[in-house]
Amino acid sequence: MLASARLVAIAPVAGIPIRHELNDGIELERRDSVAWDGTAPAAEPITIRHEIGDTRPAGTRAMLQVPPWCTFLCDASGEPASRFHDVFGEVERLLSCEEPGATYVVRYASEPREPVVALQSELTAFSFALSARGAGLIAHSCAFIAPNGMGVLCPGVSGTGKTTLARLLLEEPGVRVLTDDRAVVTVDADGVVAWGSPWPGAARIASGGHARLSTVVFIRHGAVCGAREVSPRDAFRRVLNTLSMPLWEPSRCGRALEIVDALVTTTRLVEIAFPPTRLGARWVLDVVQHVVSLGRLDVR
Repeated sequence: MLASARLVAIAPVAGIPIRHELNDGIELERRDSVAWDGTAPAAEPITIRHEIGDTRPAGTRAMLQVPPWCTFLCDASGEPASRFHDVFGEVERLLSCEEPGATYVVRYASEPREPVVALQSELTAFSFALSARGAGLIAHSCAFIAPNGMGVLCPGVSGTGKTTLARLLLEEPGVRVLTDDRAVVTVDADGVVAWGSPWPGAARIASGGHARLSTVVFIRHGAVCGAREVSPRDAFRRVLNTLSMPLWEPSRCGRALEIVDALVTTTRLVEIAFPPTRLGARWVLDVVQHVVSLGRLDVR
């Protein structure tokens, strides 16, 4: 680390500390940040070094375009990179891998006039590191711990009701909402664990809690309450669209698919329709707890 560098530490996410190393006078802005106490440290940290330098992605090939925000790349050694474009006046920058799973470098084309937003670089580096470690994936999901202590993941694209459900569940006794938008899922010998993250959605919910995952719920708004079981095959297809699959790293897609397989084979899988009311949220809780206690969907 350069003598002039400044460290900004982020409390551990899913047991992994995050450290921003700021060089060349670069400052971070944690826009829309929320209070984040994190989890207990349980793994080596991820370091994200920020500096001014060459942002030309030499020796890389484009793997995935996400217009207008960024282009995901793969370098000659098979490691990922991401070129963030100068959207909304931000300085163009290149995030690349220095040490897989451990150190990532963000180079800016010129000195930023304002503090740079941490979110994109932080989320991308964390996703890259999870993939390199084979530890887990980030899920576009609401996640909560039910009163019975078991974790519930509600994955879905924007508009499926994740934020609404998260807000309603905050009012329910015995429920701990982990996140309204981005959960981390990890796999160990005993199954899948769901974790909160410091990257919330519109409801601004970010909890450092975690729980063994018991149920995956595909939610949708409906005029009346309803529930049905979902097959692992159908769940596999549906959940893929909500996970940070390493499409830019073909060599690591195999491990990512193993994690998805564990997600849909070790948990209960249901689809629940509910009106966006407190009674609807209670219906979701009732279904989840019945499924866990009975081992099947049997609610009336």
